[in-house]
Amino acid sequence: KPLTMEANGALPKNYANDSSLSNEDKTIIETTFNGMSHAFIRPTNTFDSAGRALIFVDPSRLSKYKHVEEERRGVIRSTWYFFHSMLENNESAQKLGIVVIGYPHHVKLSYVDRKLLKMNMESMTGCIPVRLGALHICHPPWFFSKIVFPIMKIVMNERMRKRVRLHNGSKEDVLGELEGFGLSKRVLPVDIGGEVVVES
Repeated sequence: KPLTMEANGALPKNYANDSSLSNEDKTIIETTFNGMSHAFIRPTNTFDSAGRALIFVDPSRLSKYKHVEEERRGVIRSTWYFFHSMLENNESAQKLGIVVIGYPHHVKLSYVDRKLLKMNMESMTGCIPVRLGALHICHPPWFFSKIVFPIMKIVMNERMRKRVRLHNGSKEDVLGELEGFGLSKRVLPVDIGGEVVVES
């Protein structure tokens, strides 16, 4: 029996008592819930000047993430669920694609899980049917260009690599650069100096 979502798009809350689900199904749902609890990837419910939906990714929210296989799979499954749910409910994302705003400014080196990073990038490049218009990485920490970005470039195809933009400097400098890509303050999260409060 296929899994069904709640009317509001959420995963079923009573899965533990559902006799139609196998133990494997229940484990998948539980690990997905656990992955979603980090809320490191969220929609802004806004669009760029080209009409593409914006996604806000803040990996510093993975501060409580444990570098173990079970939790790693939970994060990956929650990412899949997030994108599939968004594609299902957002006509703009289906037709025009999405733009990801990454904000790793507060990430510590201890948060970095090379396996998780590789799995996430592989999902976005080959598994999840989403059209990535651009990936803007704002205020990356010092180790990003030395450790994280090289891993990303290995997994990314050439087309996706050309769509990655790194934005350094002051908040005003970064906002000015984003403006040049059709991303005004009114559609960007307050975390990076915009005007949108992104729900957890």
